[in-house]
Amino acid sequence: MSKIETSVKAYPPNEKLLGEHQYFFEYLLISPSYWLAHKKIGLKQKVSKAEEPQDFNAVLSLYKKVGDIYSCGFGEWWDSVGTNLFDLSLKTNQIWMSIDVSKSRQQLMQDFSKLLDRLELDRKNHHASKKLKLEVNKIRLTSLDQRLKLVHEKAMFSGGQFKKESLWVLGKSVRLGSKWTKHIRLDSKKSSTNAPVRTYLSILVSKNLKDALTIAENAARGRFPSLSPLPSTCKFDYQMIQQQQFLKNSQTWKELLEVGKNEKKINAILDPSNSRKKIKRADTGDDLESDHQKSIEVKLKTKKPSRRSMTEYESLLEAEDRQLKVKLGS
Repeated sequence: MSKIETSVKAYPPNEKLLGEHQYFFEYLLISPSYWLAHKKIGLKQKVSKAEEPQDFNAVLSLYKKVGDIYSCGFGEWWDSVGTNLFDLSLKTNQIWMSIDVSKSRQQLMQDFSKLLDRLELDRKNHHASKKLKLEVNKIRLTSLDQRLKLVHEKAMFSGGQFKKESLWVLGKSVRLGSKWTKHIRLDSKKSSTNAPVRTYLSILVSKNLKDALTIAENAARGRFPSLSPLPSTCKFDYQMIQQQQFLKNSQTWKELLEVGKNEKKINAILDPSNSRKKIKRADTGDDLESDHQKSIEVKLKTKKPSRRSMTEYESLLEAEDRQLKVKLGS
């Protein structure tokens, strides 16, 4: 929307890169569906029908807009594709206005009426636009960051070959936002004291790895950030993610060496959207744990009062508390 040359002028909100845009790119990188689309369109490789998710056409459609994200960094992709991909100019329902008070009331009312007509036209064009728009929900940058780190960390451990009961190691390694990470060390041996903590953290990590997959697969369909259920049965390709991480790290080091000690350019490479600055500390993401507990509470409330289904989670927490109190009291 351009400035209107009348006594009543409207100005659009500032167009700026948000942290969510950067995470959209990062989650597409780990999406198994988007990788299949890249193999089919970008690499011209054959993809069997058995590999394709039910709604693969939606992923292919997005790929044609977003393109190859595997051979470039976020900054390069954003400058060439991202800025034209997202709906930025009409991100909010508010505008700045300036009024020429030297004009008559009648003139101001006429110009304001014309402005409203123009805004209504912009709104209709906006709804008809095929540009991507970020979802508005309670998914925070902190949770996006930590879930992504869990996936990367698992990929770096032997290409994702990880026993389910050992997932607590990932939570501890990435400093997952949970009070229980403080009660266990990476080098600790399994004991009756830390067994409940290991079990609980493994459950928490497993749940958030599944959430990361859901977010990545929704991103591959143009919805971000979103935890909406999907028909896709695709799983993370941890070996592919591991390879992409190695390539990305090599590319980042090359770019850092080229800019030398220029702090502004270094920050632009490491954190183009300044999203990391908005996350005060890596271990403040308690929302991951609270989200998990809320989901358990919802299940307990919606299910019939079967003792077996209701006490599994409660007994785990009770065992944790009991063991920790014994440890702290000794």
